[in-house]
Amino acid sequence: MIADDELAAAVLVSLPNASATRLRALLTEYGSAMAVVEAVQARAPEIVDRFGGDLVDGWRDRVRDLTADVAATMASRGTRALTSDRPDWPVRSDHPSMPRLLLAEGVAFESLFRPRVAVVGTRRPSPHGAADAREVAESLARGGICVVSGLANGIDGAAHRGALDVGGLTIGVTATGLDVVYPASHRGLWHDVRAGGLIVSEQPFGTPPRREYFPIRNRIIVGMVDAVIIVEAAIKGGAMRTAQIALDLGVAVYALPGSRRNPMAEGCNRLIAEGATPMTDPLDVLAFVSGVNDRAERRPTLAGLSKTARAVYRALHGEPATLDQVVARCGLLVATVAGATRELERLGRVRRHGGRLWPM
Repeated sequence: MIADDELAAAVLVSLPNASATRLRALLTEYGSAMAVVEAVQARAPEIVDRFGGDLVDGWRDRVRDLTADVAATMASRGTRALTSDRPDWPVRSDHPSMPRLLLAEGVAFESLFRPRVAVVGTRRPSPHGAADAREVAESLARGGICVVSGLANGIDGAAHRGALDVGGLTIGVTATGLDVVYPASHRGLWHDVRAGGLIVSEQPFGTPPRREYFPIRNRIIVGMVDAVIIVEAAIKGGAMRTAQIALDLGVAVYALPGSRRNPMAEGCNRLIAEGATPMTDPLDVLAFVSGVNDRAERRPTLAGLSKTARAVYRALHGEPATLDQVVARCGLLVATVAGATRELERLGRVRRHGGRLWPM
């Protein structure tokens, strides 16, 4: 017998064909995960009538088989189960697409009581986009906002890192089981998010990455937050689908405007043209979510740079440029510009990428 509601919830998540829609209906009917499991084990007539005898019989068998393994895995990993009847349930429950059960691992369960903002975007950002995501997340985290993202390459990873860099809270929402790191290159990031925040999933242990699970994951991201920030996004892709989910649910959408020359800014510019709020300063989002409106934090100045380095930095005009373009704009010798560029790179003010110099 299962004597713990969290274990009952984790077992329910692990049942075959226990979709979010079915679990939502069962939890609405019975009120708790424990009550649902007991009704399944008793082969309650109303469940049989709703879902069919074969499915319910399969669930009964799996409950018996799964309980010991799921309990052992939760104990070894420190996994918690969150359900919509708990006061710390972090997902809006007023829409039928939202889950009613989540598995969570990490140390910062207080993040479930904090204001939360999603920072998402393309998996292939420009250097500017990655830097922007990190800086936006840093600003939000310093302001007491929990940064939510999807643990993916690119903008997602930069956002998580930005929050962690300043000791802030972050929640990673994954489309796999909590024991399946994806992408594999983010094993270190997963460890750090667990150590300083939370990772959540509605998928059972052992679930591999599947294409159809990522849009499902995105709806959870939206359901957890007060606002969504799109940093860089192509016209088609997961970030734009996330923005559309947010717009459909009435969640505030912010987008960073970008150069028309940057294909990864095309989605953001389209969102702004269609009514999303342009975000020129993360403090605008902070003010919207928490009411804090402290504009003391500003972009770094050019203090500390040599005169030549300042001239080279200004010649970039905030956009990437080749070394030859910078030389032509400055009117300086190639060797002089190259020396100033090395100074800017050493200080983190310029980054080389794709044959260009990117001001940071």
